[in-house]
Amino acid sequence: MTDEQRDDPTAQAHGELSLARIALADGDLGHAAGHVAGAIAWAPRLPEVHELLAALVARAGDEGAIALFPVEQPAFIGSVVARAHLQGRHDPMGGLRMLAQATRFDPAQPWADVTWVRALEPRRLDPDELARLFVAVMPGLGDPAGEVVARVNEVYLDLARRACAAHPGSALLHGAAAGLARRFTAQVPGVLAEAVRWGAHGHRLHPDKLTAVWYAYALKADGRLDQALQVMRQAWQAQPDEVDLCADMANWLAEAGRLDEALELLDAAIRRAPEYDCAVHTAARLRFQRDADVRHLVGLVDFMREHPVTSHEHSDLDGACRGRPWLGTVNGPAESVINLLHQIPRADRAMAGTATVSALEVPSALRVVHRELPGLDLTIEGDPPPDMVAPQRPGGRVLWTYAGLVASPAVPLPSPRSLELLQGVVWPFWPNPVAAYDHALPLGQLPAAELVALLVHPPAGRDQQLPDGVWERAAQAYSCLGLLHCDELRAGAEPGDTARPRELLTSIVYGVEDWTTEAAVFALVVAAWLDPACRPEVRETIGRRFLDAMQQSRARVVTIRESLATLVLATPDMVPEVTGLARELLSRADEPDETPPAAVPAPGRKRRWFGRRA
Repeated sequence: MTDEQRDDPTAQAHGELSLARIALADGDLGHAAGHVAGAIAWAPRLPEVHELLAALVARAGDEGAIALFPVEQPAFIGSVVARAHLQGRHDPMGGLRMLAQATRFDPAQPWADVTWVRALEPRRLDPDELARLFVAVMPGLGDPAGEVVARVNEVYLDLARRACAAHPGSALLHGAAAGLARRFTAQVPGVLAEAVRWGAHGHRLHPDKLTAVWYAYALKADGRLDQALQVMRQAWQAQPDEVDLCADMANWLAEAGRLDEALELLDAAIRRAPEYDCAVHTAARLRFQRDADVRHLVGLVDFMREHPVTSHEHSDLDGACRGRPWLGTVNGPAESVINLLHQIPRADRAMAGTATVSALEVPSALRVVHRELPGLDLTIEGDPPPDMVAPQRPGGRVLWTYAGLVASPAVPLPSPRSLELLQGVVWPFWPNPVAAYDHALPLGQLPAAELVALLVHPPAGRDQQLPDGVWERAAQAYSCLGLLHCDELRAGAEPGDTARPRELLTSIVYGVEDWTTEAAVFALVVAAWLDPACRPEVRETIGRRFLDAMQQSRARVVTIRESLATLVLATPDMVPEVTGLARELLSRADEPDETPPAAVPAPGRKRRWFGRRA
């Protein structure tokens, strides 16, 4: 067989059928059936497949042929579909249910588009069973179905048309048919009108929750949002305990930009059922969408901790955090030396050259540049700022030591095993901060000293498509999350107690100004999301560090300042005045540093915002 034939499903199916014919001629029905199942998996609509199925029935009888295709776990899809076709000869609904399972497993194949399904007489079938069949098929199709999926599964739409005509008095069938048809609206002209018509008819016959939902979704797809909302509201008024209707309506309103109406509905649902997870999740996401206040997301995390999911998995927290610096992705670097690096193609980085920067920048950024541009002669102008080349506070962890303007790591290299472990964990995107913490769990097996070493000596990125510095910053963030998990630091502590890791992270926060500062602050933010008891301590640490950066920025550029502001906004229960300062800074981030966004409070005023230092 040529390579071209190996890539051709029809050729593969014919190869299986040739082997099936040989086995059938030898009377080896088991092997023949196995090859027929293999052929079906490659080409479900091939006529020769069904001819050989008929030959197996002729040799083994109906029951014997069915027994040749046992459905075991894990089931082979070819065997499932072959059995469905054989069973459909005498039990059409049983065969259709098995085909629906195949469709949900792999909706891009025409498992049901065969002659016996096309010729099926729906009058012989129970309309409620047909409705349940369509409900089973819907999730696999997508909403709406893509072009290929719609084309190969149009047989279900054809069956729905014939079934509705055969059972005009079945409300459930018409509603389910409307839900099915709506999936085909992007690919099949005119089907949306059918979906609305079937939905309306089913709702008239029996206006309950199910028919209301199917009808309302069809109306919404047709652009009639207010009419869809009216149908849903009537259903909710009739069944006020069905608060999931509110979550659907709220999502529709939010999509239409009507956030206030959406939240009014959700508030009503939560008053009715305070622990209804869908309403709580949706409300948190929409409130955050409206005002970007992280307390909504932190409140959702607290709710999730106290109320494990009871209905289904939710994506509201992930959706709210997606793409947002430090909530769903590592914040990018802001240093001029990294901007310089961005401008040099990777293929040209082995060349020698010279460059000058007007002021000292953080050591992690300079380290990336020197690694990527080994032939660069970099000149840094000016004197080393005293508040940049020494720990920010007494007791700050010394990760870098300076000799003039040159920084050197103050910790040894990590072991190859540690580097390999971190390489396998790091990625600069995460669903949400709690998910990032969970993903960092394997790093907890490393000693604290190794995690600190990884923080200073992060592995080089493997993905050349990522912007310079992003991988290293993500590696540093995960190293700090690893400290939260560190078995060595948490030995003897109660489950969930991160006091000792937080102590180490705080010392890093007040160490030499660097990307490691941001990484440690991020880990403290995550700790506060996880543990309400540590929020006052974390709030004070992060708030004070940000105010220090603001004060320093009056005299020099602080490249990590905006990133710290973003982390302030991610910190639970942050002092409103500090949050306001961070928001104002970020809103005016393009202005020169010489004109700060607001007067930085004098040290005496800080005590109004935070507790007195110990």
